[in-house]
Amino acid sequence: MRSSLLVAIALLSVASLSQCMRVSDGIEVDVIYQPAATPVQVRTDMGYSVRLERALIAVGKVELIRCDNFVVDLWKLVAPARAKAHELATPTSLGVPLVIDLMESAGTPLFAGTLRPPPGRYCGIRVSGMPADDDAEGLTEENLDMMQHSVLIAGQVEDTATGDVAPLLARIWEVLECEMLFDRPLVFDSPVLESVSIQIDHTSWFDGIDFALQDSDAVQQQITENVRSSLRAVLPETEAAL
Repeated sequence: MRSSLLVAIALLSVASLSQCMRVSDGIEVDVIYQPAATPVQVRTDMGYSVRLERALIAVGKVELIRCDNFVVDLWKLVAPARAKAHELATPTSLGVPLVIDLMESAGTPLFAGTLRPPPGRYCGIRVSGMPADDDAEGLTEENLDMMQHSVLIAGQVEDTATGDVAPLLARIWEVLECEMLFDRPLVFDSPVLESVSIQIDHTSWFDGIDFALQDSDAVQQQITENVRSSLRAVLPETEAAL
């Protein structure tokens, strides 16, 4: 009787472990978005204070880049990008559209999906921001306008020197391509579980802007560049050291 009880306990333990432990017979790379927490006010490097009311970004595609293709693919950063109705997934890319509400994320990681690339050396990752599909994850009745925007920002800007307050509205319609190098190449030659965290620091989106002197077009252009530079691909050991 006792031996039967021990066997039952052992089987139960194995069953529980199988739910907690993830085993792969191939190469798997989890992709996770890690937005920064949104403060009550964002202080810019030029002395302005931005109070955000809305801050959203829509991502349409994420793709691993082989080391031997990284330099060749850089032309896509300057070539005109076109949005597709729905990006197709491949072993090295995710085509699941996602709307990230940076006001609600509060620094919470968001799982994007799992890549299953073939063996090789991968030096970076490409993220494409683009207007959302009607079936995009994170799309709600409150943010349906993200079907027309890659990035949407609304709030108020205060000139801390004068106390003047002005409305802030930035809409980015075009596709935003952002390529990021890893701190080290990911070398895959056998089954492995890996992860990449894509950090989004939207608190830097308003740096380099003199709201009192620059016109709306210049502000929009600088915000677009800041959005691109605010994304960073971080591997687990690097993230642990931060």
